[in-house]
Amino acid sequence: MSREAGNKARQADSSAKAVLRATGRTAIWIAVGVVFVRGVGAILSPPVAGAPNAPVAAGADQASSALAVRFARTYLDDPSPRALSPFLAVGAHVGSGRPPAFGGAEVAQAEVASAQRLGDEEEVLTVACELRDARTLYLAVPISRSRAGEPAVPGAPWIVAAPSTAGAVPVRPRPLAGPEGAAIGALVEKFIPAYLAARSPRDLSYLLAPGASVVPLGGSLELLGAPGAARQLGEGEGPRRAVLVACRLRDPLSGAVYRVAYRLRVIRRNRWYVEGVEGALS
Repeated sequence: MSREAGNKARQADSSAKAVLRATGRTAIWIAVGVVFVRGVGAILSPPVAGAPNAPVAAGADQASSALAVRFARTYLDDPSPRALSPFLAVGAHVGSGRPPAFGGAEVAQAEVASAQRLGDEEEVLTVACELRDARTLYLAVPISRSRAGEPAVPGAPWIVAAPSTAGAVPVRPRPLAGPEGAAIGALVEKFIPAYLAARSPRDLSYLLAPGASVVPLGGSLELLGAPGAARQLGEGEGPRRAVLVACRLRDPLSGAVYRVAYRLRVIRRNRWYVEGVEGALS
């Protein structure tokens, strides 16, 4: 091959490489542009309804449920004012109890089993607490909301047999009204020990209103001392009342002691009867 022919071949090869380099750069910039446009479109486009990864906004019910679960776990593990104070409403107080004596009574899992709204700012959430020793305790936790909408626990919870509805009047308790107060107090003093010890709803039939049914705790907890004085929720001296009674309960298996407050519905017919236990299966 002559020198002239060799120079022409090298020039042709250099031109081809230059064309390839330019084509490659163009392809790269086109790809970058496509990715950029698609990325901006994905950012600006609204999320597709029903997408599996679509975020869910936390609502008021979720906030109350989370608070009730945290409170129930803490209450059963360490029922002391120091441990419970972060959950309580301003001015609320829960008496000190005694934590479990061994680890088997600790809460392994807790979830809200039922909820009942009592008004615009109050509700009762019953939390199912599965203990490490395979038992399940149901704790009815009252929840109130501040003017800012933040949930808090306004007072002591109560242990019930199973979750159901609640309907207590959302007001502060006061002394039993009228001349019937003594009879209501006597009924409550009989009912609380029977409710804790009875094995069957039939065992409570004498104390329950005709047609009412309440599942008792069957001796799973012991009453320490006598129940506190029954107090009335709401005003009036009518034949149907909502009352609150505080008491101390002991778990015989773990040794834990809990201060609880039961809400009862009572009704007068020929005499006073218990119509229901708030938060309990009835």
